[in-house]
Amino acid sequence: MPKVTKLEVQKSNKGRVNVYVDDEFYCGMEAVTALAVGLKEGREVTTLQLQSAIFDSEVSVAFGKAVDYISRYMKTSRQLSQYLLRKGFSQEVCQTVVAKLLDYGYVDDARYAQLYTEQNNKSKGARRIKQELLAKGVDKANAELYSQVDGEQALQSATNLAQKYMKGKSCDTPTLVKLQRYLAYRGFDFDVINSVVGNYRNFDE
Repeated sequence: MPKVTKLEVQKSNKGRVNVYVDDEFYCGMEAVTALAVGLKEGREVTTLQLQSAIFDSEVSVAFGKAVDYISRYMKTSRQLSQYLLRKGFSQEVCQTVVAKLLDYGYVDDARYAQLYTEQNNKSKGARRIKQELLAKGVDKANAELYSQVDGEQALQSATNLAQKYMKGKSCDTPTLVKLQRYLAYRGFDFDVINSVVGNYRNFDE
């Protein structure tokens, strides 16, 4: 059976050790993981035990990077998974870390959707917000539920955007058509757009 013949603290990272099996370098891993799984010089180990230790070490490293990543800005579970994949972690490691953070409540897609809508409903309509939530990995049910914007809020937001857009412009038909397209692009629904643009048409009469 293979035997751990040396555990060597890495010079560049005192928190990691190089593991030698039968006098040959086998892998590097977190020192706390090696300690937790009982790796020590002279101990016989199976390949499965070593692979399990490596996996636990990778999860530990990925978890630390994930916590640092989401501590700066709130992220969805998909965004976090994609970040870890870009860092070179395996799909299995990514899934394990994301599951842990979901369980701890550090990642919450529903809460993310709610906050995202609150932060963006003054510059975007419900349709645009929903599309962006879906693109960020929020599931359809939560995207539909939390992207809803109060009618008065939507009308006020669209009105404010229209005022900025129309500043210095005439209220002729071509300009109002462009205003309609602008508000539609921002994700406002037909009734809101019609009401806002209608005010400019009345002003022009």
